[in-house]
Amino acid sequence: MTKTPWWREPTAGQWCTFLAAWVGWVLDAFDFTIFLLVMPRIQEEFHVDATVTAASITVTLLLRLVGGAIAGAAADRWGRKLPLMVSLVWFAACDGAVALAPSFATVVALRALFGLGMGAEWTSGATLAMESWPARSRGIASGVLQGSWAVGYFLAAIVSVSVLPRWGWRGLFVVAAAPALLVLPIRWWVPESRDWKRGGERVPLRAVAEPAVARRIVWASLVMMLGFAAYYALTGLYPTMLVRTLHLGSGEVARLVALFNVGMLIGAIGCGWLAARRGVALAVALPALVAVPLLPLYLGAFPSLLPLGALGAGVFGAGFSGIVPLFLTGLFAPAIRARAVGIVYHAGACLASIAPTAVAALSERAHLSLARAIGLVAGGSLIALAAALSFRRAPVLMQTHKNDETPIAAELAIDAVAQK
Repeated sequence: MTKTPWWREPTAGQWCTFLAAWVGWVLDAFDFTIFLLVMPRIQEEFHVDATVTAASITVTLLLRLVGGAIAGAAADRWGRKLPLMVSLVWFAACDGAVALAPSFATVVALRALFGLGMGAEWTSGATLAMESWPARSRGIASGVLQGSWAVGYFLAAIVSVSVLPRWGWRGLFVVAAAPALLVLPIRWWVPESRDWKRGGERVPLRAVAEPAVARRIVWASLVMMLGFAAYYALTGLYPTMLVRTLHLGSGEVARLVALFNVGMLIGAIGCGWLAARRGVALAVALPALVAVPLLPLYLGAFPSLLPLGALGAGVFGAGFSGIVPLFLTGLFAPAIRARAVGIVYHAGACLASIAPTAVAALSERAHLSLARAIGLVAGGSLIALAAALSFRRAPVLMQTHKNDETPIAAELAIDAVAQK
């Protein structure tokens, strides 16, 4: 008997749920990325240096942890949909307000508030999507979901080419207010997670402090920190390097950024598929190690090969992000899943938030070229990430058996988690 193709297995409700999370993360990525693309213009208008503007990225990432923790607790208490909708309105409003910012301090404050909504969106959206999707193709769904960040980055690069010459950097932040409109279809068409509705009595917030759960949170946070550090080092000051070191125009910068994100999307889907079949360690370590020798191409050692370097760095240097939703939601029981995932993902981002600032500081204070500083931080993070997962297997609680037709059917009690 011919097996039903995986893409026909999800119901209409499951497709709507996944698309809501996917589009939300695309728009989140769009809003985050436009700041990277306009950093040189903001520096010029407000007369601040690269280290200061890079530090504003760090502030945004630090606040993601707070937003993720709050949204995780809310999602475990009241369901996954509500914090998802609130987060979309929040980060869209904060980012749109940047268009009116009279000073750099106002920009930093608004980007900090944006970080709260950004953290909340991923936590609630990824948990809802993974809990709703059929187990057989959850690896592919994980890669497509996380790879949607690349789509948002790609759209930001494309839109910037049209908007920047006509309306300047403030015009981009007006466009960034669009995600608020996504709340309406989510409210009407997206069903609540069945795992959450089946959860019964809600466990207290302190459940994540159980010793075994806390150890798992710490370990996973460190893994996420290394992955985020590699990504932030590769992307945070890349447009600035292309403009100031290689003297490329906005069109060429947008093309290279687009190639990087096409590569990231391809790599994310491939790594998510590989992780579901061969494990997280191989799906992360292999591409991370391949990415290291590609860094000179990405950073302009051979200018004619910049497009190849951008594509390769996206596939191998960022594609392993496709394992993240599958990996993190598989570590924790449904009763604590959202809050634990929110803490781990954003704690990793928080710890890695120093990466863009470290790159800028290495360049300005250690008298290194910006390209070399990016290479040192990104390369070191990639090697450390491969080592961290190669020497310890990831514990997985989520049931992912191929014939499991219910969303994450393993209903593990909090005391069982604590005993692992």
